[in-house]
Amino acid sequence: MAKELKSAFLLVAIVAALLATSSPASAQAIRPKLGPSYVAPRTPDGKPDLQGIWETRNAAAFDVSEVAEGHEIPYLPEALDREQKGPRVDPIAHCKMPGVPRITYMPFPFQIMQRPGYVVFMYEYLHDQRIIQTNSRPHIDGIDLWLGDSVGHWEGNTLVVDVTNLDERSWLDSARHTHSDALHVVERYTRTGPNTINYEATIEDPKTYTRPWKISMPLYRNTEPGFELREQECTEGDNGRPIHPLYRPAPKGDPLELTREYPVKKETSK
Repeated sequence: MAKELKSAFLLVAIVAALLATSSPASAQAIRPKLGPSYVAPRTPDGKPDLQGIWETRNAAAFDVSEVAEGHEIPYLPEALDREQKGPRVDPIAHCKMPGVPRITYMPFPFQIMQRPGYVVFMYEYLHDQRIIQTNSRPHIDGIDLWLGDSVGHWEGNTLVVDVTNLDERSWLDSARHTHSDALHVVERYTRTGPNTINYEATIEDPKTYTRPWKISMPLYRNTEPGFELREQECTEGDNGRPIHPLYRPAPKGDPLELTREYPVKKETSK
């Protein structure tokens, strides 16, 4: 055993000596080469190009704590009690808009388009859209919106969107994580690769949470040839129940494809 240990120590010493006396060129050959950070392409007005059709690949729409820092939402005790006594039915079950940030991680694709001074988000879900000015205009006062009032600006390679005036009836997910009318969301979109954007949102609501908290997730570009947004609709039937597809219609033959067959009414002879 002693002889084996001595041989091992000798081998280590030889390798160390070789590394110490090697030339900078050889040392560089030994080290892994670190590639440069990704530089996003630019639009004609020089802004990072975020355009394309994007989608998430997670279950945040069902439980946002899965993408929260520490997987925890810092509730105030009174807010948690209010939430437990609040409505039990997800507002989207009655065709309400998901609100922000939830609209981003709904299980449906969305398209980003850019024009000088504007970034447009077109969501397949419920035909929702956000037309965001990037001139940091003042927020609108005295009105609540399901998707809020969004004001944007650029910070280097990141699009920053400040969102206020959010309707307190929206939920952050189907797990009944809620907020108040004081909700303030700051979104950050950063292109990290040819087919990825890093999405981060800081969520602040002094009536509901003890402190601001963050969620983050990658957005993936849909690279399927010829892919485009479809019409997705939610309507309430005569009995008040929503006719609402839970997921984007899947390709024919997919086991998750939801189909509905209606009985044919036969005419009776008089």
